[in-house]
Amino acid sequence: MAVNRFIQKQYGRDICRRCINRLFGVHLKHKDCRYGVPYPQRCRACGEMRNIVTGLRMTGKLKLFGKRPV
Repeated sequence: MAVNRFIQKQYGRDICRRCINRLFGVHLKHKDCRYGVPYPQRCRACGEMRNIVTGLRMTGKLKLFGKRPV
């Protein structure tokens, strides 16, 4: 998926849901994302300690389908 490649190219794999929402102008919810570890890590985009998104469920992929960074 082009969105995942863009995110990984720009920020690596350490980005939180809030930053993805802000970057693409979408409203991903907790249930739309997959998280790797159960504890917060530092987000590369905003620098805050947050849960890091490691993947998206089908609903999250559909919300991001065709979106470009704002």
